[in-house]
Amino acid sequence: MESAEAIGSPGKYLKAERESQRLSLKQIADATRIREVMLKAIEEDRYENLASTYVKGFLSAYARCLGLNPNDVILLHQKYTESLTPSKMLVSKKWSTSGKKRVNVRFLAISIFAALFIAIFIYASLKLVHRVSPSFPKKESMPASSSSAPPSPPIQEEAKTQTSDQPEKKQTQPMEINIKDTVPQESVQFKVTEVGLGTGIERKDGFLILTGKSSEFVCNNPKVYFVTRIKAEKKGKIVHVWLWQGQELHKKEIEIMPPALSVYSFVTLKPSQAGNWIAEVRYGDKVIVSLSFKAIEATSHSTHKK
Repeated sequence: MESAEAIGSPGKYLKAERESQRLSLKQIADATRIREVMLKAIEEDRYENLASTYVKGFLSAYARCLGLNPNDVILLHQKYTESLTPSKMLVSKKWSTSGKKRVNVRFLAISIFAALFIAIFIYASLKLVHRVSPSFPKKESMPASSSSAPPSPPIQEEAKTQTSDQPEKKQTQPMEINIKDTVPQESVQFKVTEVGLGTGIERKDGFLILTGKSSEFVCNNPKVYFVTRIKAEKKGKIVHVWLWQGQELHKKEIEIMPPALSVYSFVTLKPSQAGNWIAEVRYGDKVIVSLSFKAIEATSHSTHKK
């Protein structure tokens, strides 16, 4: 199968991996709880049909379901979106410019209305003063105008209402941008309910089933799968760590979604990697579960079999 960089499109890459594992979109939808229509949009790279705040989450869940590295798929998506034609970016820029023009026109209309209201109010106030004190001398007409000064607070209040409308519009933008950063990762609580090692996995009714369970595997380039079932109260992350002869060879970070989820990772045993292995489940620096197994050379295995 071609590499992700060779395929270029994240949707085509995920679709090719799914078809190579002989999985249907319905099986992926059952496992990830993402609707088939959204999965199809992802495979066809129609991300404009999805909410921008959920695209990375959908890609990560799809990648994990196929046993792929979510970070690689997200990086591929970023490169793909950056390579879009300049015409699409120009349309987006025109739209944002027109939006600013609409906001400016609305602000101008409100300003004109406020100015007109103030002018009418001042005119009415002056006319009322002229009617109330027509017999006073001209020198004493000044106190009359000062007596009409108390109605001026509504003018100031109107100005505050107008200016306060502007900051409220500026504050709506950052709230949408920061929605994805509001979930704390430190308060995650979960429990490992099942672990196992085997030579294959199957999916049935949306669940992962481990096949070829064993504690010994032959080093003739087979895949060894480490399946973990997690019961979680909140969203969080665990890490699968593979150690050979006490040395850390492979590490995979996996995102956990409540209430329960089966996840897996795998390694390919090379002929030169015979010896003692350990597969661990970690949360931060803490080891939650560890399974040890042996990798046997192909020649010694065939001799033992005879």
